Amino acid sequence: MKTVGVAGCQPHIGTTTQALQLVLCLIEHKYSVAYVEMGDRDYLSKLQEIYEDITADKSKVLYCRNIPMYTGKQIILANQRHYDYTVKDYGCINSPGFETISFLEQDIKVVVGGTKANEIEHVEKILEESCYADVNYIFSFVPLPEQRDIKELMRERKENTYFAVYTPDPFVYQENDIYLYLLGE
Repeated sequence: MKTVGVAGCQPHIGTTTQALQLVLCLIEHKYSVAYVEMGDRDYLSKLQEIYEDITADKSKVLYCRNIPMYTGKQIILANQRHYDYTVKDYGCINSPGFETISFLEQDIKVVVGGTKANEIEHVEKILEESCYADVNYIFSFVPLPEQRDIKELMRERKENTYFAVYTPDPFVYQENDIYLYLLGE
């Protein structure tokens, strides 16, 4: 099993959306995959309140549009089910409960960031931390003409810098080759 850790530079930057897009990409390519909420935002509980098509099995594993979704407390159960991939949503790196060591132990690490004036400083803080040197970066809402400039600003990390496409519904896969590159497929 391969593990993918996804974390955001700040809250509400699209971390969960990108984690779910990675899950959907893997499903699209016929891999078995599970989503695991590692952060402290209680997303799965809130999801149950909003979406009608949520089901749960006898182990209390949630399914939303056929995606198996686990809480961090259920990680052992997820590991026992031997998925090809487990995509772990760690939430915001700056949150008090962020599990840095666990995130850094993942096979593939992704940090989600933004390029707006109120977002770029959060990306810069992550870039200063040597422990995040081998992560991949995904930026959302970057116009095509600006993508080259952002890659140049990422310097030695430009080869690990990717751009997401507009994704209004995180549960609908927006085909994008970046996910396969990130996953090494």
